[in-house]
Amino acid sequence: MLSGCQIDPNTVNHELGQPALTKTTVHVYSEIEHCQTVADIPNCDFKKGIYVLAIDPTVTKEQHQRVVDQAENFVHWSNQDVHNQFNNKTIVIGILASNPTSASDQDPFAVALASATQQVHAIEWIYTQNGEDETLRLTAYQKLMQMFDYYVDGNSHTLVGSDLNDAYQDFKNKLNIYKQTAKQQSFEALHLNECLHGNGQLNADRALGTPTPCKKDGTIHAGGIVNPLHEKTHSNLNAGVLLGLLYEYKVDSTRNAGGGEFIGSQGSPFINKGDIASGLYPSDGPNMYLTWANPALKPLNDYLNTYFFSNK
Repeated sequence: MLSGCQIDPNTVNHELGQPALTKTTVHVYSEIEHCQTVADIPNCDFKKGIYVLAIDPTVTKEQHQRVVDQAENFVHWSNQDVHNQFNNKTIVIGILASNPTSASDQDPFAVALASATQQVHAIEWIYTQNGEDETLRLTAYQKLMQMFDYYVDGNSHTLVGSDLNDAYQDFKNKLNIYKQTAKQQSFEALHLNECLHGNGQLNADRALGTPTPCKKDGTIHAGGIVNPLHEKTHSNLNAGVLLGLLYEYKVDSTRNAGGGEFIGSQGSPFINKGDIASGLYPSDGPNMYLTWANPALKPLNDYLNTYFFSNK
């Protein structure tokens, strides 16, 4: 049995203060019984919900619990539409020391679990020794938001899925609108390079700032760089990544990962500050569009508030 015990689904560590929470029907599990080896996987009794599994034996109880707490918060703060979608899927966050391509005893199990599509609908990794301890950051929130987009939301078949797609498209449209506004103000506009998370799915409708074709180390990746872990989704991963980054910023702007592939139209770095989508950045007005205050982010912020922070 992978280490840990099942966490009471009504227990939560609040990272946004003490929000008023509603009970959720989405279970967060921190163990899976009789499931330790590659041979066990076909018979592992996974249920619907979210599993947070300490796969590497070096993962401490404290590291494991921090990720469980974030998973609990994620489902508690979200609304019933989100819960309904998660209740149709088995999602796994595996905690490892480093990328499972290295030579660790736990790697064969991790690699096999990632391929066990009959048992697990989606899997993501959180690392404890891959340059930093991601359990000390807000990484689990971002990974869950990404998996929701790639595997859980139902796309155009559900309201929560179609609203996600619409919010991202509206954001891309607004990037172009505010490019013109920024030009009139002699401000630098915001670009988003979708190539890194394009996953082979980019077409002509690219976010402002995305080159055609995408290239990496001199090699052309016409539809964007393919992510081996999520290649099977045949999805553009950018919406989930960006929503995950914005989610982190909303939870704790002192521990979030920053703006990802955002960059200024003149090459200036993204500024990890600002009142989301407010259009106001008093400390440095000309750089407003290079911050989270950029009003193009309003559709994404509204989406998160409606579906993922409604019980905050």
